[in-house]
Amino acid sequence: MNLQIENSMSEIAQKARGRYEDAVKGARQSTEKAAGRVSKGKKPVKTISRLGLKLSGVSHRTANKLWKQQTRLVEGQIDAVAGRLKAAADAEDLRDLLKTQIELIPENTGRFADEAREALKIFKGAGGEIRELVKGTVAELRGEKPVARKATARKTTRATATKPVPVSPETAGNDKAASLQGNIE
Repeated sequence: MNLQIENSMSEIAQKARGRYEDAVKGARQSTEKAAGRVSKGKKPVKTISRLGLKLSGVSHRTANKLWKQQTRLVEGQIDAVAGRLKAAADAEDLRDLLKTQIELIPENTGRFADEAREALKIFKGAGGEIRELVKGTVAELRGEKPVARKATARKTTRATATKPVPVSPETAGNDKAASLQGNIE
């Protein structure tokens, strides 16, 4: 009877060891899978980090463009005021003063409207850049291939600084607004 008990005990111990080994093996496999999933988590972090850096670049470029554009706007308005003051100083009478000031209105408002349109173009360009960056990042995070953007030639515009043209009494004729145009452009 002792032999039967020993065989039973041995069988029970062997089954217990087998279950223990199976449990340890399963735990190891699950842990290895979890480690793989955790390691894969670095890729989205890097992707998001790159997006942040790119968005920061767009922000800096846009701020730089807007700063320059706003400087041009203020300079244009200063030139317009200087032109109006010059026209006021050169006016022979009240009628001449009013006529010249009225003639300058469309030019000044047109310049201001052009500068406002330029500011909107800058914002629109930044919005397009941001949209493309986000689309590409989302596609990358989903495991899709980002859609290649068509290469478009960027139109660069540079403001050309013009120096005020002094208006001499000889060149100042009846149409003072026309002669001041060179002074405020």
